[in-house]
Amino acid sequence: MDAVESTLEDGSRAAGEILAGDPGPSARRWLGPLSLISFLLFVVVTILVVMGVTRSGFDLPVERAVQQVPWGPLTYWMTLTNVTGGLIQDLFGVFVVVGLFLWDRRAGWLMALGAIGSLLAQIVKVSVARHRPTADVVTILNPSSGYSYPSGHALFFTWLAFMLAVAISPHVGPRWRVIIWVVAGLVILFACIGRIWAGAHWPTDVLGGFLLGVAWSAFILWLPERWLPTPSRRWIPSRWAASRRSHA
Repeated sequence: MDAVESTLEDGSRAAGEILAGDPGPSARRWLGPLSLISFLLFVVVTILVVMGVTRSGFDLPVERAVQQVPWGPLTYWMTLTNVTGGLIQDLFGVFVVVGLFLWDRRAGWLMALGAIGSLLAQIVKVSVARHRPTADVVTILNPSSGYSYPSGHALFFTWLAFMLAVAISPHVGPRWRVIIWVVAGLVILFACIGRIWAGAHWPTDVLGGFLLGVAWSAFILWLPERWLPTPSRRWIPSRWAASRRSHA
């Protein structure tokens, strides 16, 4: 029981460090395995996709089920995330990275490292060369070009929302952190569902993109602190940061 309680306590402390955007020793003990497990699951999904065993038993049923759900106003958000592809997505990513880097060196560094995940997705995409869903089997609401696996949108919004939450959390109070992480989770969820709803990707494409995004984001936060600037390293110290140091 002592070992279980110690593990739970360490897990709770790790979650608190991550939610605060300030991963310490406890967080890194969990982030490493999380990154590894997510990556291994991504490899498993990739192998199944290459073997072609997921289409009839998983992809088609899930795709059709998602498209039959009356999503209501959420379709506006899913449409918005769907159109941010290609050059628009690249420019938006650059804008976020540069903007955060000017505001906070650590935030910009986190976002820049996160953006490398999108490059990894492109490499896998060309290697797997999976074709997108076609209009004879699913409803195509958002015609897209290029290969299908993994979903670049799913990976992009996963690392973007995750890293934004980690970058902003150190500069706000606990109540705002909860809101930030809930919003980040919802952004990831409906950006992923939106790709399936629009017929732009198979569900395993989205699952692969999400898993790769989680693996890469967790890996970045797992990096040693000497490679990952602390929340206090800013171009211009804020009043909040100064107040925090004075009470330490």
